[in-house]
Amino acid sequence: MNRPRKKKESSLLHELKELELLEEGELVDIPELENDDLLEENSMSVIVRCLNPTVHKVGGLVKALPPIWGLEDCVRGRGVGEDRVQFIFQNNRDLHHVLTKGPWFVNGWIVSLDQWIPNPGPEFLCRIPFWIRIKGIPIHLLKKQAVESLMGPLGKVEKVELHAKHSSSVEYIRALVWINTEEPIQFRRTARFKSGEIVPTELEYEKLLKVCFTCKRLTHDQLYCPLQLGERAAKRRAQEGHCSIGDRKLGDRKGKSVAGGNSQVWKPKKTQPLTQRGHRRSKSTEESSAIPKSDSLSQGKIISASSSGASQGSPSVFNRLSGLKDNTPNLIIPSREISEADKISPSVFERLGEQGI
Repeated sequence: MNRPRKKKESSLLHELKELELLEEGELVDIPELENDDLLEENSMSVIVRCLNPTVHKVGGLVKALPPIWGLEDCVRGRGVGEDRVQFIFQNNRDLHHVLTKGPWFVNGWIVSLDQWIPNPGPEFLCRIPFWIRIKGIPIHLLKKQAVESLMGPLGKVEKVELHAKHSSSVEYIRALVWINTEEPIQFRRTARFKSGEIVPTELEYEKLLKVCFTCKRLTHDQLYCPLQLGERAAKRRAQEGHCSIGDRKLGDRKGKSVAGGNSQVWKPKKTQPLTQRGHRRSKSTEESSAIPKSDSLSQGKIISASSSGASQGSPSVFNRLSGLKDNTPNLIIPSREISEADKISPSVFERLGEQGI
């Protein structure tokens, strides 16, 4: 069962370091010390460095490495720094075994180690010996000098094993190289010989299991790669900037619509008199045009009176609910005028009377 690790509380000193508020300390003179016993004790020890702090913790390395070495009862470990552990051995044989049989891995990630010295140089714990398999060099060019020239820029070449004479396979040759832990791991190199031949080669690091797939370094996983973190931070800033610009534009549009927009006020619809609006000419109206003169006059008066009465009333429910204008043509139905043809043409009774019926 994997329990979540407790977050380490930040101390005041740590906060001051991050803020760069610590000044140079006062110089204090120390008298000469008799420390020969400490020098002798520490000379039989190695210092191990956590290359990947997100995976390796000091307390975890103290417990994990002795079983990996097979020296649970022969070595004593203790933390000597934020990312460093010291292991003290009882004899030179065990010390030599640890120094020469590396590299060593914990949880799949490599650790660097070196024998303790009183005043270490800048390369202390920054070099790891790797056996590297070199593939691609033609068999007629398999010389130690060629391998040293090819691998020299990566680090000190301690040993070269040419398999051409001692093995039935020449698929690759091996070289023991001290690789810089602060530089990206190189998996390909191109050799250019004096004859003009250009030969691409591939490098396979024995026992190496994990590396950052983005920058090819040994000090972190891809999830914590500074390049990935920088890209994600840039994308997040771009998205936040885009959203803020969009919100600002939207706010500007809203402000303009409130300040400069035309406000719409509802007004009641004016009703028009029915005499002006009129009605569509119906079939009954057309039939009324054939009424005789006297009837037509009276009928016209009746229609006119009824229309005027309707105009004085309120509009219909449909017109009030819909609020739409009546698009029907405005027709006025006046009293039918008596044409000359009506005056000349006799009525039906007159024509029947003249015929003596």
